[in-house]
Amino acid sequence: MKRLSNRGAALIAAVLLILTLASVKVQSAHAAGCTNEAIRSAQGTAALALPDCRAYELVTPGGQPFIAIGGGLNGPLASTTGNGLFYDTRYPAQAAVKSGEPYVATRGSSGWSVESVAPQSTSGSSILFNCEQGFNLNPDFSKSILSDGWNSELEGSPGQCQESEEVLVPGAPRGYGNIYLREGGPGTPYRLVNLTPPGEAPGNALVRAYTTDFNHILFEDDARLTADAPMPPEKGPLEDVLYEWSAGIVHLVSVLPDGEAVPGKPADQEDGANFFSLASINNALSEDGEEVFFYADGNLYLRKHALQPPTASGVCSPTERTNACTVQVDQKHGGVGASGDGKILVASADGSRVIFSDWNQLTADSKASPPTNNRAGQPDLYELNVQTGFLRDLTHTEAFERPNVLGVSGFSENGSVLYFSAAGVLNGTGPNAEGKSPQPGGPNLYLLDGDELRFVASGATGESSAGGGGGFLATAISPDGRYFAFTSTASLTGFDNTLQNCTGANCKASEIFRYDAQAERLECISCGTSQPTSNTTLLGPNRFSDKSSATPVAFSRQVLNDGQVFFTTANALVPQDSNGALDVYEFEEGQPHLISSGTAAGESVFFDADPSGSNVFFATPQDILSSDTNHGLSVYDARVEGGFSEPPPVPACEGEGCRGAPATAVASPATPASAGFIGREEGPKHPRQASCKRGHVKRQGKCVKKKPQKTNHKQKNHKRTKHASSKRRNAK
Repeated sequence: MKRLSNRGAALIAAVLLILTLASVKVQSAHAAGCTNEAIRSAQGTAALALPDCRAYELVTPGGQPFIAIGGGLNGPLASTTGNGLFYDTRYPAQAAVKSGEPYVATRGSSGWSVESVAPQSTSGSSILFNCEQGFNLNPDFSKSILSDGWNSELEGSPGQCQESEEVLVPGAPRGYGNIYLREGGPGTPYRLVNLTPPGEAPGNALVRAYTTDFNHILFEDDARLTADAPMPPEKGPLEDVLYEWSAGIVHLVSVLPDGEAVPGKPADQEDGANFFSLASINNALSEDGEEVFFYADGNLYLRKHALQPPTASGVCSPTERTNACTVQVDQKHGGVGASGDGKILVASADGSRVIFSDWNQLTADSKASPPTNNRAGQPDLYELNVQTGFLRDLTHTEAFERPNVLGVSGFSENGSVLYFSAAGVLNGTGPNAEGKSPQPGGPNLYLLDGDELRFVASGATGESSAGGGGGFLATAISPDGRYFAFTSTASLTGFDNTLQNCTGANCKASEIFRYDAQAERLECISCGTSQPTSNTTLLGPNRFSDKSSATPVAFSRQVLNDGQVFFTTANALVPQDSNGALDVYEFEEGQPHLISSGTAAGESVFFDADPSGSNVFFATPQDILSSDTNHGLSVYDARVEGGFSEPPPVPACEGEGCRGAPATAVASPATPASAGFIGREEGPKHPRQASCKRGHVKRQGKCVKKKPQKTNHKQKNHKRTKHASSKRRNAK
């Protein structure tokens, strides 16, 4: 080999030194930045690729949670601390675990543990319209609400509802749907919410909304629980009446402006007839419990000061401002046509303002249009100031075009920021930051922030595939309303979202877009570097209860105030995603990061995250950690600076080492004499150690490569001569 010049050798040495120092620097910085680096390294390459110094933790050891891949509605709930997860089971793998039973997984100092948190019902199974049991937890898991025994098919059939075997509160009517409040963990006694007065027939109660502290519970009941509640008809049972429980007292809510008590339902987005109750989500019950929006006789009402004694006359009076009374929200104010038909979208948390849609012209400047024989209704968007009683139309268009509000897409926690879709081109919105303008016929996505109305994008309704009329929301919004995520098949940012190997009219894949209201920036967060192979969508609402009854729902925390977005997609957005199946991603600082391993032989789905995003819960069929012996679906937590020390894995055996040593050695013609030998044989040659592979020997307890022996030529010749002499003697 030609020798390098001194200068060339020095240059190569310098480059190698720089590369070595750079590598050491990167590794040191990586290790120094993650206090759990040893745990991450022990968990393997998938953990080392996690962002934010995350590590995996097994949340459901030995148990199989209810998982509905592709949009299940019995959703989990992560506690605000990230140290708890609520979920329920259905079709469990273990026979001892009853279907429909709710569980809470809790993080301890050495791992996660799981416990049942509600009594099991008498039938032993909880399927649709049978043995209804709803379970709700407040954000920090310190309180719980149990709806036990309600069954919609058995309403009006006294004493026929199945319920828990255990008597939870002495004197609670058996065979009826009851609501229980527990202000503590398991073992804390329950309180009965739907208290039936002496002499009144019990009924079936159903939770519809509650405040975050569980100090106020809104529920329906077909029993007469207060003296001012409506009397049951002469024939047939009493229809559901709306009540509110607070501090052990039940208050009547469904009262008309003239003081008449009537049946009523909480103000959901679907007029109380939808499959789920969004009353807790859209603030139909104010956070202090004093303001309640409800439906009755096709109209939208507000019960003001619901917990106070009613006014003397039953109607709102200027002289009794703090007494309970009712106002009609969708009452016309100078408009043409009828009142009523309002559909609540969202109210502020304090109940001071409410935004709703209505196809009636409630104001003089409204262009709303009721439905006709050949055309659906085209509603406007209205806002009522509860304090002043001022009603205004928020949507205006030029000429004869109608706003035609299609539905709500998302709103902030306090209700001050609202995203909605409309077919019309609304006045004063103009082009967005990309220079694009709303299109006639839409759908157009708008942002209402206080008094500011802004156009976001066209071709994006923010609705799920179920549609805006009868479906549920499949968008996600940060609590403060700054970041809003939605899906669209339109190429809103220029990315070619045509499905691979697809020909025809419906070859555009849905992608997830994130809008930053502060920067007025729209970006695709699920668009990779190549054309997609499948659609990417967002989760719908997760219900906090086991059953299909109209109990309150919640949305998984998919978008946080810092702009992080968590989602599931089957498209590979990073190189290590190689399984071609659904995987969980985190979008942060302009980049997608893999949360699940990307190598599971099946689908991994996002569950929930805590408010800080430090804990991301997801389900996977992969046994990511050695402690996961379930070999089925499990829930994991990708936790910032998390992880627990795993038991050391059993090393894989090789060669003869896999044969082991029997307790009593039995000679076998097929087994060499040394196979079960432990120790050192006598003689010039020694057998290979059973625990080391060929070409290796054990030195100081470790298998090292065997060094070649040096040959002594004189000794070799001597052995050869001696061997030849021996052969000659034997030949004679």
